[in-house]
Amino acid sequence: VWQTKWELEDLSFRFLEPETYKRIARQLDEKRAEREGFIASAVQRLKDELAKSGITDAEVYGRPKHIYSIWNKMRGKGIDFDEVYDVRAVRIIVDDIKDCYTALGIVHALWQPIHGEFDDYISHPKGNYYRSLHTAVMADDGRAVEVQIRTHEMHHHAELGVAAHWRYKEAPGGKNSPAKADGA
Repeated sequence: VWQTKWELEDLSFRFLEPETYKRIARQLDEKRAEREGFIASAVQRLKDELAKSGITDAEVYGRPKHIYSIWNKMRGKGIDFDEVYDVRAVRIIVDDIKDCYTALGIVHALWQPIHGEFDDYISHPKGNYYRSLHTAVMADDGRAVEVQIRTHEMHHHAELGVAAHWRYKEAPGGKNSPAKADGA
């Protein structure tokens, strides 16, 4: 369902805002298939390094951000394309909090952390009790990657609980509600 949603958003955006769509596509400087290949390589590298550290049952997966979502983030946060660090994103889900911080150490040992792009929502949860580690790193080839690290329990809460992304975006007064669009 999410794949269909992303495809519809990108297709609609491409026809409704063709110049903006083309500009972002040019700035990406790589095709979606190339971004997906990059993510697959990063995921495998992380799985290998986590296993070497004794974390053998981690779930590691990723996705490239689609063009409409990039534009929406740029518009919503008032930032330039160069400030969107989650064009490529990876998520690591582990069994316990200790493994979250071990995974963070592995990520930061593999790739250069981007200054100012680290949030510890485990030790300082958001108001809705969302918990996760977020970091952005520069891969060996100079491409930015966002990495989120959390436990299975944290992931369940983020996806289905009060912290669920889709819920706060769709709720009255949420991120995408008419009240927010009007500046309320």
